Amino acid sequence: MILVTGATGHVGSELVRLLAQAGTPARALIHSPDNEAPIKRLGLETALGDFEQPDTLDAAMAGCDHLFLLSPPNPRQPEQEQHVIDAAKRAGVGHVVKQSVPGAAPDAGLVFCRWHAQIEQYLAQSGLAHTLLRPSYFMQNFLMSAQPVAEQGVLYGMTGEGRISYIDTRDIAAVAAQVLTSPGHQGTSYTLTGPEALSAAEVAERLSAAIGRQVRYVDVGPDAFRQALADAGLPGWLVDALIEGNTLLAAGHGATVTDEVARMTGRPPQTFAQFAADHRLAFGGQPS
Repeated sequence: MILVTGATGHVGSELVRLLAQAGTPARALIHSPDNEAPIKRLGLETALGDFEQPDTLDAAMAGCDHLFLLSPPNPRQPEQEQHVIDAAKRAGVGHVVKQSVPGAAPDAGLVFCRWHAQIEQYLAQSGLAHTLLRPSYFMQNFLMSAQPVAEQGVLYGMTGEGRISYIDTRDIAAVAAQVLTSPGHQGTSYTLTGPEALSAAEVAERLSAAIGRQVRYVDVGPDAFRQALADAGLPGWLVDALIEGNTLLAAGHGATVTDEVARMTGRPPQTFAQFAADHRLAFGGQPS
């Protein structure tokens, strides 16, 4: 039995779909009964749990021998994932697959990387067999920019000419499913990327082709970007982290391309052009 945390997000929801499709016994950890119906329709089990309440994690973990560990970024992410690791150890879980980030290190220049470094270290010290997945920046994050693209034909950002090897979250889920259901991955880490490193202007070109009208990329400075994020209601810690991260991406820190997705799944990773075509309605395009 595989316990999937983060089961309602972009990666987790695709992962539970793939596991259900393959007939793999799996259980999805959910935080609210409101999220239960789609998973039940797939034929999978659900368990209510809270990263801040270890007793709920013990109940969710019962009978599971594999764990997919994923949680949303927040200042308590290291403590929360440590609670899950502790529960996995108590339950005798045999293999943990953790979704981390590239460049995770205690002295990294990005707070997300420092948080994940803490979790990776704790996981290593737990003695649990584990595998690390380190995906690059998600293509699906551009869906947060869908409204200005659709209404104004403009993609705003602050990555300048920096190239980034964006990955479709469906490819992350496909690799996770493979790692969770086949032997030989314990003690390894995989850096997952898309097939190409694109500048934001090239992303805008691919969005243009998908929706059939021009999309321009407009690069904004940190102050304007910070204000836009704050106006959107994002908390201060997240605004700071996004400014920090985009500054690093603009400097070329996200340009590495690997072949891990193809090697693990037996097929090429999704291109950004394919992602844009699949989501053209969200970006203001017309049905095919």
